[in-house]
Amino acid sequence: MRVAILSDIHGNLLALEAVLADMDSAGPFDQVVVAGDLVWAGPRPREVVDRVMSLGAAVIQGNTDAFFNVKPDDAPDGKEASRFSVHLAWMREQLGKERVAYLRKLPFSHRITPPAGPGHDLLIVHANPYDLERAIHPRVPDAELDELLLESGQAPSWQVLAFGHVHTPFTRTWRDRLLVNVASAGLPMDGDHRAAYAILTWEGEPGQGGAWRAEHRRVMYRHAIVAHEMRSGGLPRGKHFAERLMSASYGGPD
Repeated sequence: MRVAILSDIHGNLLALEAVLADMDSAGPFDQVVVAGDLVWAGPRPREVVDRVMSLGAAVIQGNTDAFFNVKPDDAPDGKEASRFSVHLAWMREQLGKERVAYLRKLPFSHRITPPAGPGHDLLIVHANPYDLERAIHPRVPDAELDELLLESGQAPSWQVLAFGHVHTPFTRTWRDRLLVNVASAGLPMDGDHRAAYAILTWEGEPGQGGAWRAEHRRVMYRHAIVAHEMRSGGLPRGKHFAERLMSASYGGPD
């Protein structure tokens, strides 16, 4: 079983198309999963949503997708109210009612059970298994992961957790479980401009033991074109997002 997972496209159509082309060469896949944040920071939100909807993939909600459930004057924590209101209005205008409704109704998670059966599940979420905001960073201490990921003090029911939200790819183990940050297709922040996604492969026989293996993949695309579209296409704070895209690093707060 092979599963391709991409996340955090953020309205970057060129990056999405580059990832999909690479997936065509790396496939076939039993499932394709999009782990949220389809739009918000990029210049082509309408086209990205349409392209994702055409894939027949499993799509879950990210924190920026959930912004469309928020009233314009009720900005999420960490967002400046007037900036958020302007940005939300621009996004709604670009997307139209049907696409906004699609983003608002996306499910929270997607679970895949391999041929070996329950107990080896791959759980895909945006940020963590409980909410859309608390991030899992590469070097967070195990004690903090215990607080976030244990289920009523017990080991979780999944064997692998795949997620995005933090735009830096990594794989690590925690309590004999695999944590895979698939990072960002459209706005990577690890100093590497290439679009990121991951492939999860189940290696084992039906009815027997096995294990999941993670592979991070990076894909070249013409990111400077997207930065130009961010600056010139009417995107609110387009210069800010273009600088982030060109530096491939986190700047100040959104």
